[in-house]
Amino acid sequence: MQRRGKATLYELMRKGVGDPAPSRPSGAGFSLGSGAIEPRRPWKLWIVVGIVALVAVIVVVVLMLRDDASRAADAPPAGTAPTAPAKAAGSSSAPGVSGGAAASGPALSASKPALPAASGGDPRKAGLNYLVVMTGPAAAAGELAGFLRGKGLDAWLVSGNNAGLSKVIVLPASQTGSDQAAESLKADVKAAGRLWKAVKAGNPDLGDCYYEKFKG
Repeated sequence: MQRRGKATLYELMRKGVGDPAPSRPSGAGFSLGSGAIEPRRPWKLWIVVGIVALVAVIVVVVLMLRDDASRAADAPPAGTAPTAPAKAAGSSSAPGVSGGAAASGPALSASKPALPAASGGDPRKAGLNYLVVMTGPAAAAGELAGFLRGKGLDAWLVSGNNAGLSKVIVLPASQTGSDQAAESLKADVKAAGRLWKAVKAGNPDLGDCYYEKFKG
Protein backbone atom coordinates (compact mmCIF):
# COMPACT_ATOMS: atom_id res chain seq x y z
CA MET A 1 0.00 0.00 0.00
CA GLN A 2 1.08 3.53 -0.75
CA ARG A 3 1.35 6.08 2.03
CA ARG A 4 -1.34 8.79 2.05
CA GLY A 5 1.07 11.52 3.04
CA LYS A 6 2.62 11.74 -0.41
CA ALA A 7 0.80 13.00 -3.54
CA THR A 8 0.53 10.61 -6.40
CA LEU A 9 2.11 11.31 -9.80
CA TYR A 10 -1.30 11.80 -11.30
CA GLU A 11 -2.25 14.46 -8.77
CA LEU A 12 0.95 16.36 -9.39
CA MET A 13 0.41 16.36 -13.13
CA ARG A 14 -3.20 17.47 -12.69
CA LYS A 15 -2.30 20.44 -10.52
CA GLY A 16 0.43 21.58 -12.90
CA VAL A 17 3.04 21.63 -10.20
CA GLY A 18 6.56 21.39 -11.53
CA ASP A 19 5.99 23.51 -14.62
CA PRO A 20 6.33 27.12 -13.32
CA ALA A 21 6.37 29.99 -15.81
CA PRO A 22 9.87 31.39 -16.34
CA SER A 23 10.38 34.80 -14.75
CA ARG A 24 11.79 37.65 -16.86
CA PRO A 25 13.10 40.99 -15.76
CA SER A 26 10.67 43.84 -16.37
CA GLY A 27 12.69 46.85 -15.19
CA ALA A 28 13.25 50.09 -17.06
CA GLY A 29 15.16 49.79 -20.30
CA PHE A 30 13.73 46.41 -21.23
CA SER A 31 10.59 45.27 -23.00
CA LEU A 32 8.69 42.05 -22.39
CA GLY A 33 8.05 40.04 -25.50
CA SER A 34 8.21 36.49 -26.64
CA GLY A 35 11.36 35.97 -24.67
CA ALA A 36 13.80 38.46 -26.20
CA ILE A 37 15.07 41.32 -23.98
CA GLU A 38 15.60 44.60 -25.91
CA PRO A 39 16.60 48.05 -24.48
CA ARG A 40 14.11 50.88 -25.16
CA ARG A 41 15.22 53.72 -27.49
CA PRO A 42 13.65 57.09 -26.38
CA TRP A 43 14.24 58.72 -29.80
CA LYS A 44 10.88 60.51 -29.72
CA LEU A 45 11.84 62.34 -26.52
CA TRP A 46 15.11 63.54 -28.06
CA ILE A 47 13.26 64.84 -31.12
CA VAL A 48 10.94 66.89 -28.90
CA VAL A 49 13.89 68.30 -26.92
CA GLY A 50 15.68 69.25 -30.13
CA ILE A 51 12.62 71.09 -31.49
CA VAL A 52 12.20 73.06 -28.24
CA ALA A 53 15.87 74.06 -28.26
CA LEU A 54 15.65 75.18 -31.89
CA VAL A 55 12.60 77.33 -31.17
CA ALA A 56 14.38 78.95 -28.20
CA VAL A 57 17.41 79.82 -30.36
CA ILE A 58 15.18 81.37 -33.03
CA VAL A 59 13.36 83.51 -30.41
CA VAL A 60 16.65 84.79 -28.98
CA VAL A 61 17.98 85.68 -32.44
CA VAL A 62 14.76 87.57 -33.31
CA LEU A 63 14.91 89.58 -30.07
CA MET A 64 18.57 90.52 -30.66
CA LEU A 65 17.82 91.68 -34.20
CA ARG A 66 14.88 93.77 -32.94
CA ASP A 67 17.05 95.50 -30.31
CA ASP A 68 19.72 96.30 -32.91
CA ALA A 69 17.11 97.81 -35.23
CA SER A 70 15.65 99.92 -32.41
CA ARG A 71 19.07 101.33 -31.45
CA ALA A 72 19.85 102.11 -35.07
CA ALA A 73 16.54 104.01 -35.45
CA ASP A 74 17.14 106.08 -32.29
CA ALA A 75 20.70 107.07 -33.21
CA PRO A 76 21.08 110.43 -35.06
CA PRO A 77 22.12 110.29 -38.70
CA ALA A 78 25.84 110.27 -39.34
CA GLY A 79 27.41 113.69 -39.73
CA THR A 80 24.74 115.59 -37.77
CA ALA A 81 25.61 117.52 -34.63
CA PRO A 82 23.34 117.26 -31.56
CA THR A 83 21.05 120.22 -31.13
CA ALA A 84 21.41 122.35 -28.01
CA PRO A 85 18.30 122.72 -25.81
CA ALA A 86 16.37 125.92 -26.34
CA LYS A 87 16.63 128.55 -23.65
CA ALA A 88 13.65 129.00 -21.39
CA ALA A 89 11.46 132.03 -21.97
CA GLY A 90 12.39 135.03 -19.90
CA SER A 91 15.99 133.90 -19.28
CA SER A 92 17.62 136.82 -21.08
CA SER A 93 19.09 139.51 -18.87
CA ALA A 94 17.12 142.74 -18.59
CA PRO A 95 18.95 146.09 -18.53
CA GLY A 96 20.35 146.90 -15.12
CA VAL A 97 19.72 143.38 -13.74
CA SER A 98 22.37 140.83 -12.83
CA GLY A 99 22.39 137.31 -14.29
CA GLY A 100 21.01 135.87 -11.05
CA ALA A 101 18.03 138.19 -11.17
CA ALA A 102 17.25 137.22 -14.75
CA ALA A 103 17.19 133.53 -13.80
CA SER A 104 14.91 134.08 -10.80
CA GLY A 105 11.79 133.18 -12.77
CA PRO A 106 10.00 133.42 -16.11
CA ALA A 107 7.88 136.33 -17.30
CA LEU A 108 4.68 136.73 -15.32
CA SER A 109 2.58 135.46 -18.21
CA ALA A 110 2.90 134.56 -21.86
CA SER A 111 1.15 137.85 -22.74
CA LYS A 112 3.87 139.86 -20.95
CA PRO A 113 7.18 139.37 -22.77
CA ALA A 114 10.30 141.12 -21.53
CA LEU A 115 10.50 144.77 -22.52
CA PRO A 116 13.60 146.59 -23.74
CA ALA A 117 15.15 149.39 -21.72
CA ALA A 118 13.08 152.57 -21.40
CA SER A 119 14.01 155.35 -23.77
CA GLY A 120 14.45 157.84 -20.92
CA GLY A 121 12.56 160.96 -19.94
CA ASP A 122 9.39 161.27 -17.92
CA PRO A 123 6.27 159.68 -19.48
CA ARG A 124 3.85 161.06 -16.89
CA LYS A 125 0.99 163.41 -17.72
CA ALA A 126 -0.64 165.75 -15.25
CA GLY A 127 -3.94 164.62 -13.79
CA LEU A 128 -3.36 160.86 -14.16
CA ASN A 129 -2.62 158.33 -11.44
CA TYR A 130 0.59 156.32 -11.65
CA LEU A 131 1.56 153.19 -9.72
CA VAL A 132 4.58 154.04 -7.55
CA VAL A 133 6.67 150.98 -6.80
CA MET A 134 9.72 152.44 -5.08
CA THR A 135 11.38 155.70 -4.08
CA GLY A 136 15.08 155.51 -3.28
CA PRO A 137 18.67 155.92 -4.53
CA ALA A 138 19.06 156.06 -8.30
CA ALA A 139 21.20 152.90 -8.50
CA ALA A 140 18.75 150.71 -6.58
CA ALA A 141 15.75 152.22 -8.38
CA GLY A 142 17.36 151.63 -11.78
CA GLU A 143 18.07 148.01 -10.93
CA LEU A 144 14.45 147.44 -9.89
CA ALA A 145 13.10 149.16 -13.01
CA GLY A 146 15.22 146.90 -15.21
CA PHE A 147 14.04 143.83 -13.35
CA LEU A 148 10.37 144.76 -13.76
CA ARG A 149 10.83 145.43 -17.47
CA GLY A 150 12.40 141.99 -17.77
CA LYS A 151 9.15 140.61 -16.32
CA GLY A 152 7.03 142.38 -18.92
CA LEU A 153 6.02 145.37 -16.76
CA ASP A 154 6.39 148.86 -18.26
CA ALA A 155 8.51 150.31 -15.44
CA TRP A 156 10.10 153.78 -15.68
CA LEU A 157 12.69 155.59 -13.61
CA VAL A 158 11.65 159.19 -12.89
CA SER A 159 12.82 161.88 -10.52
CA GLY A 160 11.57 161.71 -6.94
CA ASN A 161 10.15 164.44 -4.75
CA ASN A 162 13.33 164.71 -2.70
CA ALA A 163 16.72 165.68 -4.08
CA GLY A 164 18.95 162.77 -4.94
CA LEU A 165 16.15 160.20 -4.92
CA SER A 166 14.52 158.46 -7.85
CA LYS A 167 11.09 156.93 -8.23
CA VAL A 168 10.03 153.77 -10.06
CA ILE A 169 6.57 153.87 -11.63
CA VAL A 170 4.75 151.29 -13.74
CA LEU A 171 2.51 152.16 -16.69
CA PRO A 172 -0.22 152.35 -17.82
CA ALA A 173 -1.69 155.25 -15.90
CA SER A 174 -5.16 155.12 -14.38
CA GLN A 175 -7.91 157.70 -14.28
CA THR A 176 -8.98 156.75 -10.77
CA GLY A 177 -6.29 154.42 -9.43
CA SER A 178 -8.97 152.06 -8.15
CA ASP A 179 -10.56 150.55 -11.26
CA GLN A 180 -10.24 146.92 -12.27
CA ALA A 181 -7.31 147.52 -14.62
CA ALA A 182 -5.46 149.40 -11.88
CA GLU A 183 -5.97 146.57 -9.39
CA SER A 184 -4.83 144.01 -11.96
CA LEU A 185 -1.61 145.95 -12.59
CA LYS A 186 -0.98 146.21 -8.86
CA ALA A 187 -1.40 142.42 -8.52
CA ASP A 188 1.15 141.85 -11.30
CA VAL A 189 3.62 144.17 -9.58
CA LYS A 190 3.19 142.33 -6.27
CA ALA A 191 3.76 138.99 -8.02
CA ALA A 192 6.97 140.34 -9.52
CA GLY A 193 7.88 141.74 -6.12
CA ARG A 194 7.95 138.27 -4.60
CA LEU A 195 10.48 137.26 -7.24
CA TRP A 196 12.45 140.46 -6.65
CA LYS A 197 12.69 139.74 -2.94
CA ALA A 198 14.12 136.30 -3.65
CA VAL A 199 16.93 137.74 -5.82
CA LYS A 200 18.99 138.91 -2.88
CA ALA A 201 18.64 139.71 0.78
CA GLY A 202 17.23 143.14 1.57
CA ASN A 203 15.06 143.51 -1.55
CA PRO A 204 11.47 144.55 -0.77
CA ASP A 205 8.52 142.49 -1.98
CA LEU A 206 6.80 145.62 -3.44
CA GLY A 207 3.67 144.84 -1.47
CA ASP A 208 3.34 148.51 -0.45
CA CYS A 209 3.07 149.91 -4.00
CA TYR A 210 0.42 152.64 -4.37
CA TYR A 211 -1.18 154.96 -6.91
CA GLU A 212 -0.26 158.64 -6.90
CA LYS A 213 -1.72 161.43 -9.01
CA PHE A 214 0.85 163.36 -10.98
CA LYS A 215 0.33 167.09 -10.72
CA GLY A 216 3.00 168.10 -13.21
